[in-house]
Amino acid sequence: MPNKKMRPFDISTVLVRTIYDSNIGASSRAMANMGVEKLILIDPRCEVTYAAQQAAATGQHALQNRKVYSSWQDFFAAEPEGLRISFTARDGRGRQVRDFAEALNWIKDEHPAFQKSEITPIPVYLIFGPEDWGLSADDLELTHFACAIPTFGDNTSLNLAQAVLLALYTLRLEWGGQRSQLEGQQPPRQTGTENVFPEKALQQWLQEMGFDISHRRINVYTVLKRMLLHNIPNSKELRVLETVLQQAIRKLREYNELRRGLNLPNVDVTNKEQNKTPSDK
Repeated sequence: MPNKKMRPFDISTVLVRTIYDSNIGASSRAMANMGVEKLILIDPRCEVTYAAQQAAATGQHALQNRKVYSSWQDFFAAEPEGLRISFTARDGRGRQVRDFAEALNWIKDEHPAFQKSEITPIPVYLIFGPEDWGLSADDLELTHFACAIPTFGDNTSLNLAQAVLLALYTLRLEWGGQRSQLEGQQPPRQTGTENVFPEKALQQWLQEMGFDISHRRINVYTVLKRMLLHNIPNSKELRVLETVLQQAIRKLREYNELRRGLNLPNVDVTNKEQNKTPSDK
């Protein structure tokens, strides 16, 4: 059964009662990394100064085009209804905090809003609390899902901008997005031949040398292939190997043609001792 196409979505990053404007700027930079442009501030506790611009660095767009609301009430009055996902590192009484990636998968597969065959993007708000103590219980009640970003150390508290970056990265991994092309990075070849081991050339070379490679389990071909792949060669190294093998095949064929012209037997390095693998001896 083919996978159903996912409904399009429109991401906004929402920062609630942020204390430090440098974190607002750094969050704007993280958003630029992940292809998200809409930044919403609710009741910020700081002025947006030059420190925010410095922290945003090359990711100024969201910062310069931010929307600011004095309260949740103003937010709900101005913003379209959508899916609100909050982030918290505290699993208090009555809170059902879910792993963010698991929540995203459930939403994609089960949430009614994503089961509709619509082309209109659904607004998705990722909501982050202040740096000192995060979102309050009252804040969390206004959201549809309370989620946690996994950590692997004793310190489960994330810097605000780091939390924004990790959340957006996780969302892109689970729901997709257009990957950016790094400068100098080549697009993948359409032929699908990159990093392909030159099996045919190696087999032809060994056969021209007179080796018997018909044994299914282990023979000189399987041993050489395993040895050559042991260090995981890159595409350039594999191309060099292919060139060497093709040149060796041509030379062997020319040499064998010359020997046949002189009524001499072809090159044959195979005899009962030479063609045995270590396991046969």
